[in-house]
Amino acid sequence: MKRDMSKQENIREENLNDINKINNAPEIDELPPGDFPQQALDDARRVKILSPSLLVAKRFFRNKLAIVGLILLLFMFAFCFLGGWIIPYSQKEVFYKYGRILFDYGTATERVSYENYYVGDEKAVHHSVKHRMNTYITQMNSEEKDTLVVTDSSEDRNTYTVKRGANDIFSLQTELIDEVATYTNAEFFGSYNSFTNMLVTDNVVENENAFKNSISDSISDESMTFVYSGDTYSLIAGLKNEYKVYKKLTDGVFVYKMATIGVAFETAVKGNLDSATFALGEREFLIEKKGIGIYEISENKGVQVALYSSKYVFDKYDVEGPDVPNVFKVAAFAAMANNTPNFSVADKNYTVTKDADDDRIVISDVTSGSPVEYVKASTFVVRRYNGEDSLPQGFKEQVNIKVKDMDTNGTVASDFTYYTDLLDEDGNPQVDDNGNPIRGEASFSIERKLDSFVLRNFQEKYLIDIYSAPSSAHLLGTDANGMDVLTRMMYGGRISLIIGFVVIFLSMFIGVVLGGIAGYFGKWVDNLIMRIVDIFYCIPSMPILIILGALYDSIKLEPMMRIMYLMITLGVLGWAGIARLVRGQILSLREQEFMLAVEATGLKASRRIFRHLIPNVMPQLIVNATMGLGGIILTESTLSFLGLGAKYPLATWGAMINSVSSAAAMTQYTYIWIPVGVLICLTVIAFNFVGDGLRDAFDPKMKR
Repeated sequence: MKRDMSKQENIREENLNDINKINNAPEIDELPPGDFPQQALDDARRVKILSPSLLVAKRFFRNKLAIVGLILLLFMFAFCFLGGWIIPYSQKEVFYKYGRILFDYGTATERVSYENYYVGDEKAVHHSVKHRMNTYITQMNSEEKDTLVVTDSSEDRNTYTVKRGANDIFSLQTELIDEVATYTNAEFFGSYNSFTNMLVTDNVVENENAFKNSISDSISDESMTFVYSGDTYSLIAGLKNEYKVYKKLTDGVFVYKMATIGVAFETAVKGNLDSATFALGEREFLIEKKGIGIYEISENKGVQVALYSSKYVFDKYDVEGPDVPNVFKVAAFAAMANNTPNFSVADKNYTVTKDADDDRIVISDVTSGSPVEYVKASTFVVRRYNGEDSLPQGFKEQVNIKVKDMDTNGTVASDFTYYTDLLDEDGNPQVDDNGNPIRGEASFSIERKLDSFVLRNFQEKYLIDIYSAPSSAHLLGTDANGMDVLTRMMYGGRISLIIGFVVIFLSMFIGVVLGGIAGYFGKWVDNLIMRIVDIFYCIPSMPILIILGALYDSIKLEPMMRIMYLMITLGVLGWAGIARLVRGQILSLREQEFMLAVEATGLKASRRIFRHLIPNVMPQLIVNATMGLGGIILTESTLSFLGLGAKYPLATWGAMINSVSSAAAMTQYTYIWIPVGVLICLTVIAFNFVGDGLRDAFDPKMKR
């Protein structure tokens, strides 16, 4: 017994000595290099080093790629959320600059077709002749004719004469016939059938049989007329023994197309019904029979000009005055075609001369004695770009001279300056304090476009500073809307990151709740929830997002609400995978000993799931969420690039790349899409690195 007691005392002393050695041993950091103490498995310090949280942290921080990803994420968050406070611009701020732009000012065209100017009513000429005037003139030029007789395509087959005048002005001459009146001296009485001896009439006949006998007797008469009760009747033969009976009127009825001519005219008409023409004074009238007792009387006014056809247009000297009336144009064409130096219109006298500089015809008003230039006739048309004839004569002459120089030199472009009214940055005339226009030298360019010339004007305008190159004011330039690219990259990153986190949290919430319930309760609950998961796996997410994007466009949803709906949609469509992960983990955890102890305490099912089971699944959820964030950001960027995500004026990285989506724009504006693309790549890679690091850190099979 004494020996046993002494052995036990020795063992205790050795144990106490070991404990003292352990307590008094120096720290590992204090030992010389290469001198490591031996530690037992139950060493207190070894137990401290193997603590789960420290082990996970050390495993994570030993992963160099995870550290790189974490640094990148910290930089991205600082860039997006702190950079907006530092930079002086906002994401919606539009920048402007003064720029010298070239905008369309006017057009110049040499007229090659002939326009018609009507002397009277244009309906007096048949449309087939009007529309073929250019063809007739071309034929006359090719055949070197000065006169051409043409015929219209109507049943009347009226003839016209096209004549060439001076200054390449053509006139269409015709025998002008005006309808005067219609004379009627008979009316329809009834119809008679010689086979059945039946008379059909609305008039009252005193002795119908006698009247029928008179009709029968007159049928064989060559004149087919008869007198009954003092009235004269005429017969017109029809089909199958049918005859129409007309009763002649004693005086007849005149229906005038214009003002009544007089009794002498009516008497002359009645006396010349069998003639084709008759004269009344110096006027000549035509009579044409249109039916039984119906005569059409027209006046032959002789050969007259119906229209003039010319390439000339009239440019006013007073551009703000009224338009040139048609009656003046007709009179001017008559004078120009006949080489008449003077003519009168509306109590005003005009003279026709030629401009020695450009060979154009100048028509001046000489009513007051001294000539006042009124219009200039030319085949070269200069108008404003909107078609208005409001350009001054001096400007038109300058353009005409430049175009002639271009034709002589064989060039397609030229430029000139002209002293004119200056325009402001909005394109409106500049005025001084008194409201008078400000004049100065303006630069113009002329460019040939097929058969016309385009006039452009250089103007200083206050423009949106779009696609500005990188500078000290805008380090990454400006985009298509004149907004600072660097600022929109910061604010766009905020939206992209917020969308990623909100979608992940929403997906995790739905997935954890449904997956936890399915894994814990099992049976029909598990079966029901898993079938719902299968349905969500089968939903085509991209077509649904495209349809919703089109719907949001049609209802013109505001940008912030659009982003909220986008986050909800992505979250609802993305929870199925998380639910299946949680279910699988809980199915294995609910059978372990600690859950039997929890059940023995009598806790509610909700507390068992969310207090004891879900925390044990949280490491896997963190890894899944971290690696899924990059995918969400890519999805949002893709949708915004397709125009289905955030809308102007809000910025996202995908929408910024969409602003330079064409091949030419991507080649020219690399300073916009390359930095944004780099940020997207770095953010996605950073989340993947961090996710890989967490997955390795939480893996219990890792050696260190």
